[in-house]
Amino acid sequence: MKKKIIICVFSILILITAIVFIIGAIQSYNYDITNNPDDKWVGFGAVLTLMVGGFVVFYELDLFYTTYYLLIKPKTIAKSILNILANLTLVIMYFTDSIAHFLFEHVSEIFGEEILLLFALFLVYIILRIVCIVLPVRQSTKDK
Repeated sequence: MKKKIIICVFSILILITAIVFIIGAIQSYNYDITNNPDDKWVGFGAVLTLMVGGFVVFYELDLFYTTYYLLIKPKTIAKSILNILANLTLVIMYFTDSIAHFLFEHVSEIFGEEILLLFALFLVYIILRIVCIVLPVRQSTKDK
């Protein structure tokens, strides 16, 4: 029963989020068409809205996977820590600008380009998810 509730709640949340961002993109495009039809960047706001919406839906899917793992699946300490760290990495990506600004002032000038930090955090997320997928395979081969 708990499994069905989690799946239904996250499915509804993801569906509502997708619909809201699609409606927002349509409204943004219609606003651009009616107010600035000669602008060569018409529709760029709609594209940005869809990109942000895609990231939010991606995060909600990752949060669903983490919640599902922590509440339903059999757990190991290492895999639980990796799931939580991967999810926190996506949360930290939201604060990339502030973190990059702090690192630029106090660590190195290379962090002036916050896109480098964003890519690094996404790479860390990918690595954590890969390790999370590979980890049970290695544990099961050691048991045999």
